[in-house]
Amino acid sequence: MRTYRLSTHSAIIIGLAITAAVVLWFGTGALPLSQAFLMICPGLAFTGMLLLGSDAILKNAQNRIKARPLTIALVPAGLWALYTIYATGMGIANSRALVTMAVYLSVPFLVFAVWPKAEPLMILWIWLPLELGIVRQILITHTPGADLHYAFAQLLAIDAGIVAFIIWNRTPGVGYRFEFHRTYLRAGLANFLMFAVIAIPMGFAIHFIHYSFTMQKLYRAVPVFIGIFLFTALPEEFLFRGLIQNWIQRVSRSRVISLLIASLIFGASHLNNGPPVPNYRYFLMATVAGIFYGSAWSSTGSLMASSLTHALVDTVWSVVFR
Repeated sequence: MRTYRLSTHSAIIIGLAITAAVVLWFGTGALPLSQAFLMICPGLAFTGMLLLGSDAILKNAQNRIKARPLTIALVPAGLWALYTIYATGMGIANSRALVTMAVYLSVPFLVFAVWPKAEPLMILWIWLPLELGIVRQILITHTPGADLHYAFAQLLAIDAGIVAFIIWNRTPGVGYRFEFHRTYLRAGLANFLMFAVIAIPMGFAIHFIHYSFTMQKLYRAVPVFIGIFLFTALPEEFLFRGLIQNWIQRVSRSRVISLLIASLIFGASHLNNGPPVPNYRYFLMATVAGIFYGSAWSSTGSLMASSLTHALVDTVWSVVFR
């Protein structure tokens, strides 16, 4: 069966259409029109995320950067400009936040320029400021019903991470491509079902999940799935499978070792999801989930497969068991 990859034109059209819809939504809701237009900033970051996974953009960009290395500086500068415009317009900009974001976005590019083997350190650099809430905190607008700090932080991080690791450092085997093939669908669904067989009884046994399904929840299942896929599953899969499991696998030369270690790291990242903190039940469930997410990625080489498994798990949890 043929592999269908998102085209560059489609990525631009989808990204800009969703951006326009978000601007319109906020412009007729919680924000004055001047601030609603600032939603173009996260919208452009979202369009960039789609573009990077379309056609042969990553490969072409690698060739162009090889010919003109200094142009890579345009990426962190552009992302920082999007943040600065957004933060200034929303009234949340200050010198400390501007410097923090500038350092966060630029360090991976500077380090990789002199030390290409610094992957583990740069993985931590991308991950920990998000995990500790540093990046998200400086994006909070405190405007009820109009706060995109979570999504915008994820978008800035994944855009910077994709370009820094795949284009600038040429990290192999990440699997970041917006494409469809039946093997990805099969792997994503199979790993979801295998996880469900284990996780549902285990979740009830340790009182982590509780049946809470209503028809109202079912009606919003599709938009919930799309939101989770794009802003939770894909960024986390890029980090934990595309970067962490990928690096461990290349170093250890073992799929099993890399799968287990990456799953434990993924589980540990959920210890602070409380109450209580540390949340050992969440750690256990996330570790088991990580095994199946990692299996979907390892068997296909695509983040689309593991993101599908991840998004299905989180959607079913949100609709049926939360």
